[in-house]
Formats: sequence, C-alpha cells, structure tokens
Amino acid sequence: MAVLYSHWGLWRVLLFWGAEVLIDADHYWDYLWRSKFKDWSGWRMFRYYDLTLKRLHDKSYLGFSLLHTAEVFIAVYLLAWRWNHIFFITIFWGMVFHLILDIIWLAHKKRFFIRAYSVIEYFIRKRLLIRRGLDPDGFYKEIFDQSK
Repeated sequence: MAVLYSHWGLWRVLLFWGAEVLIDADHYWDYLWRSKFKDWSGWRMFRYYDLTLKRLHDKSYLGFSLLHTAEVFIAVYLLAWRWNHIFFITIFWGMVFHLILDIIWLAHKKRFFIRAYSVIEYFIRKRLLIRRGLDPDGFYKEIFDQSK
C-alpha cells in the first residue's frame, strides 16, 4: 500500500483498499439469503463459510459470489469509462486485485473452477449439476444447518 500511497495519495489508497475488502460483502448477502433473512449474525456467517471451505472437493459445490462476476466488473469498468472518473477506476482496480488474490488461493487449492465467474456461467453450471443428480442448493442448506 505504501507504493500506491506515494503515487495516488491517501484518498485513492483508502478507496482501493475499501473496494478490495467490500467486494466480499456478497458473501454476507449470500448468507442472509440462505437464512431467508432471519439470521444476521456475522459470527455464524463466518462459521458457515469455514464449513463450506472444508468441503471444497464436494461434487455438489458450486461457488457463486455476485460481486466477483465478470458482469459486475464490466459494469464498474463502464462506469469509469463513461464518466472518465478516477473514483470508479480505483474501485475497479481494487476489485481486480481482490479477484487475483482469490484466484491464486483457489489455484493453490487446485479448485480454480469451483467458482462461477459469471452469472450466466453459474446458471448453466447449476443446471448441469442438477441434470447429473447433484443438488448445489441442498449442499448449501446442509452446511447452513450445520453452522447454527
């Protein structure tokens, strides 16, 4: 961050860092969705995701994080391009940095393709899993029930 600070200044570094961290808000939204908006506990959300990570090799596992998708990245980039504003391009690069770290971690775990990187890809892959007799929603329901 020190290198960025020397080139960008404090406000852009904070914006970059904020985008890099807040992109993971979609994990909390996913947890709220799966609890039918009845469980707002951050602690149980972290326990829920710890349990999902322990089952990365489950055949029913299909990761989806809306803010990590190509469509969202394209939208943020188009905002930056349309208004030619440093605000949106800084957010975009914070998101890119975060996704690169996620990809490195998934590649290290040899599970790069466990996550759908597009909304369209998610629905196609989910349908294919269901056709093979697997239940990605049931996988997450089971994990959610264990996390209570």
